[in-house]
Amino acid sequence: MINEQFLIDQIILYLGQHKRFGGKHNEIMAYKRLEQLRVLVGLKDADEATDYLIMKMEGAIAA
Repeated sequence: MINEQFLIDQIILYLGQHKRFGGKHNEIMAYKRLEQLRVLVGLKDADEATDYLIMKMEGAIAA
């Protein structure tokens, strides 16, 4: 089973690759991982999942 931290790491990876190299594949994969994170955590939509991801990323930076 995919865990939360794996999905967060994957989203960051795909977004970083998309920023650096572009490409639809990276964009699509980031969105797919975001959707998997949304379902795993039990959030209602992509906006909530994005907010959750940002909160987790900020927590990781502060730690």
